[in-house]
Amino acid sequence: MPWKIVIIACWATVLAMGALLRLDSLSSRPFHCDEATGARITARRMESGNSQFDPQHFHGPLLSSLAMPLCRARGETTWPALTKGSLRLVPAIAGCLLVLLPLGWRRRWGDAPMLLAAALLATSPLLVYYSRMFIHESLFGLLGALTLMTFLTKPKWGLPGVGLGLMFATRETFVISVFAWLGAAGLVALGRREWLNRPALAAAWRTWRLHLLLSLLSAALTAGVFYSDGLHHPAGVLDAVRTFFVYKTGAGHDKQFFYYLNFLTVPHKAGGAWWYGTPVAMLALLAFAASFRRSAMDERLRLTSRFLGYAALGHFLIYGLIAYKTPWLMVLPWAHVCVLAGFSLAPMATLRPRWQAVLLVSIGLTLVSQFRQTRYATGRLASDARNPFAYVPTRRDIEGIEPWLQQLAAKAPQHTVEPIAVIGSGYWPLPWYLRSFKLVGYWQEAPVNIAELPIVLCVPESTAALVTQLATTHKLLLRGLRDNVALTLFIRNDIWDAWMQPDVP
Repeated sequence: MPWKIVIIACWATVLAMGALLRLDSLSSRPFHCDEATGARITARRMESGNSQFDPQHFHGPLLSSLAMPLCRARGETTWPALTKGSLRLVPAIAGCLLVLLPLGWRRRWGDAPMLLAAALLATSPLLVYYSRMFIHESLFGLLGALTLMTFLTKPKWGLPGVGLGLMFATRETFVISVFAWLGAAGLVALGRREWLNRPALAAAWRTWRLHLLLSLLSAALTAGVFYSDGLHHPAGVLDAVRTFFVYKTGAGHDKQFFYYLNFLTVPHKAGGAWWYGTPVAMLALLAFAASFRRSAMDERLRLTSRFLGYAALGHFLIYGLIAYKTPWLMVLPWAHVCVLAGFSLAPMATLRPRWQAVLLVSIGLTLVSQFRQTRYATGRLASDARNPFAYVPTRRDIEGIEPWLQQLAAKAPQHTVEPIAVIGSGYWPLPWYLRSFKLVGYWQEAPVNIAELPIVLCVPESTAALVTQLATTHKLLLRGLRDNVALTLFIRNDIWDAWMQPDVP
């Protein structure tokens, strides 16, 4: 009984730590431009009552489908009413559930390996950081891990297909995971030649063909329900297929093949902190190597560890070959690595006491270093370009633009600063911070009456022309928008003069 209490306490501690790291001060970081885009899509769906999937620019509808009931439950049903906390709860909960998944494998593989896997998932700076963003990756990582777990433990009657369909409803990149998993299964099978003779293959086909058909059918039906907006928009199913042929990636994200390897495993110092995932990768390599030693693990665990290693490598290779790269695409592959690293404890009993002590100390240092990096990443460096996970971060001073404009409106001659004009492209997440204003227009080039407008905001490519055009009518101020991207504000002279007048007691 005391030992069971210890095990329960360990699991409770790990799960509580994972939840704390994901939920603490969830609204403090400024909204990222991708978060603001997702919030706008969610608001439009709530306000219009229907969904139109765009196969060229956006990912699947599942994230907003899950966010809408949560926002409604908190009384946030319109674009101005939405809050960062409500929207970010969806990926945060997904991140907490990802930490919980190894608990489902404890009876099969033991408490120690699964506790370590859960602890690595709970404290991973990459997984925690993107669990605190209203983007698709945390949800995608949860569904990918759940699909993989279902495939490895309960593959019958189409259950893996439901998870696969939900992955498709989240992101079109689910096909990369499918290819990585198929490649991993093929490599594992090559190591077991007795599986590849004709009688064995024929028997496997007879056993699994119905389950394979049911999985494919359940995947198509699950994804189709979401892409068709509950069958209200059947053309959405066709658009979901079209996205593989017409999807357009944004410019400026092309990187070299080894970007992810450097990003995750090569230590570097920035912002007063060291960033590295090297210890986790080393533990995963140790577990992978042990899977080739018959004396280290039982047969099922050896094959599972080998499959996870091949699958993680397959993800890295495929994503490395794609020029478009962003760090959050590594959420699911890195979850593979964390679970595989947990299996490094499986051959513990076969090691000499000296090496057991070295392994345990290494694991302790790994968890401490991950926790420290996570606190830096979600704390003082949460929206700082020196944080490797804060990709194209929003500047903190943009948080004050909406209340400041409201104060400006209170002193303006007409008690309003509307209509507000935003000139240029690449202005996100600015619409999120202007959502309380009703009259906001967005133009690629300045309209003819630009000099009459109370407030004009523009991004760098449009600033030079407006400086000359508004030199005599507006006051120029600067604010930060994103890392290395300034936002220029032009305030009409009469409003600026009123603002500069001292308050009358």
